[in-house]
Formats: sequence, C-alpha cells, structure tokens
Amino acid sequence: MPAGRELARDETMRLVKQVALVVVGSAACAALAEGIVLAEVRLNPWRVAALLESFALVLVGFTALSHPGFVRTLRHWAAHSALAAFAIPFLLLIPYFILALGTRTFSWLALAKLSAYIAVPTVLLLPDRLGGRESAGWRDFAAMASLAVPVAAGWLSGIWIWPQDLYVFRPLFCVSIGGYGFLVVRNLQGVGYRLWFRKADLVDAAANYVAFAIIAIPLGMALQFIHPHAQRVSPWTFCLTLLGTYLTVAVPEELLFRGVLQNFLTKTIHSTHVKRDALLVASVIFGLSHLHHAPVPNWRYGIMATVAGLFYGNTFNSRRRVSASALTHALVDTTWHFWF
Repeated sequence: MPAGRELARDETMRLVKQVALVVVGSAACAALAEGIVLAEVRLNPWRVAALLESFALVLVGFTALSHPGFVRTLRHWAAHSALAAFAIPFLLLIPYFILALGTRTFSWLALAKLSAYIAVPTVLLLPDRLGGRESAGWRDFAAMASLAVPVAAGWLSGIWIWPQDLYVFRPLFCVSIGGYGFLVVRNLQGVGYRLWFRKADLVDAAANYVAFAIIAIPLGMALQFIHPHAQRVSPWTFCLTLLGTYLTVAVPEELLFRGVLQNFLTKTIHSTHVKRDALLVASVIFGLSHLHHAPVPNWRYGIMATVAGLFYGNTFNSRRRVSASALTHALVDTTWHFWF
C-alpha cells in the first residue's frame, strides 16, 4: 500500500475513534444531565433522555465541523464518491428520530422538511465537489438561499416540539448542514469556521463592537429604531445571554454572510479594492435579509443591519475567523436586548 494512502487511512481511523469518543462522552453528559433534571422535576424519563441525547448529537455535529481534521476526512470521502457526499449529511436526521420517536412526536411532514433542507443545498453543490473553481456560481447562491429562506420563512418550526417548540435545535442543525455543504462538498477555502477564540479575536471583536456602538446608537435613536432604557442585569445573566446569542444567532448568520458569502465575493469580484467591495456588497445583502421583520418592509432594521454588517465583516476581514465576527455580532445583539 502506498505510504500516502496508508497515512490517510491511519488519520481517518484516528479521527473515527475521536468522533466515537466525543459521541460517547456527549451521551454520558446527557445521561448525567437527565439525572439532574429528574431529581428536580417529575417528567417522563424516556422523553427527557430522548431530548438530551438528541441535543447532544446535534451539538456534536455543530462543533465537529470546526475541527480541520474532521473536515479533511469528510472531504476525502466526498471526493471519492458522489453517493457518499450526498448521503453523509442525512446522518443528521438521527437526532430527530431519537427525539421524535422517544417523545412520540414523529411527523412525516417534519421528516420531509428536514430531508429537503439537507438534500437541496447538497445537490446544488455536488457538481463542484472536486474543486477547481473558487469564484461563486449560480449554484452557490442558490444553495445559500436554500439555507437562509426556510429559516427566515419559519418553515423549520414545529419539528422539535417536546416539551415545546424548541428553537435551539434549528440554528445548530442549519449550521451543520450549511457547514457540511460549503466546507466539505464545495470545498470552499477560507471560511474560518471556528468556535473558540484567540486573544486577537477578542481584541478585534471588542474594537469593532465599540466602533459600531459609537455610530449605531445615535443613528438608531435618530431612526427611532432603538430606545435606550436603564436595566439592571447581573454579569451571570449577561454572559448566559451572550453565549446563547453567540451560538444560536451570531454563528449561523456569520457563517453564511461572512464565512461563505463575503468570502465568495472576495474570490469573485474583480476590482482594485476587492475586500472593501466584497464587504460592502455582503453588508447590503445582510441588511436586506432583515427587511422581513415586522413591520414589513422594516427599512429601519435593514439600515441598521447593513451598518452592523460593515463592522461584523471588518472583524472577519481582520481575523478570517467566524468566531471573531460572531463575537462582535453577539455583543451587539446582547447589548440591544438588555439596554435598547
């Protein structure tokens, strides 16, 4: 066996073992969490187990794609088989089956929605799975739309519904599908999908947050979009809200608009100031994507989101990491939530 192929096989086996350990560890943590919950609240233990195990698996998919070695292995499998490239993301249906069957909330319509959400962007990106073209084509933009529109339209609601409609599953699932499509199938370079921070990420994120606030607060007040109010918030509450916003709002939007769209535009636009022009275009599109908020069209929201996109995109340009721009994004949204 050639040395290169043997090394690739060894790396794959090591990664498979690591993923297996992560899955087992997540399952054990979910079991521990179940014990804690059941000690405090009287609930059906099987349903609680299904909920927590399902969430643990979705979280594994969400975080695993930030591991370069895991992405390389998936790319290797996808490059060698179009069938494998198409089939792999359907493994993300397993958490739904666990939750839906364990809580007796299974729905064929919900399964069809999830399957379509997986299949459409994957099929659109499959023709480019072997690489060779860095600039964006119509299939890339169609795939981005197929990821964003169902979320904005609320088509993915009513799927994870025990004990109520659980929002947190949707962004984690969507990031996993979008990340797989562009990182693995499309083999897009420079996405910068990372969830942890370096010191420079924190500095750039904070600097762009402050710069945005200096402009956005008077602008938002002039547009009557924000209304400052005093509110006492404990550091613990602020940090928990910041973390939740980071994972469920900022990371999904930054992956799509900065890691994918702005990244693609820098490879597609031909101008003297490519990064600047890509930043401007991505920010305007980001602003337009917020017009659907009530009252429709919410032009105030669109203007503010466009300005915010400039600073989120600037953070991404500086660090080339979704974690950095997502932190700026989360800081802005959390501040708005509590004090504006």
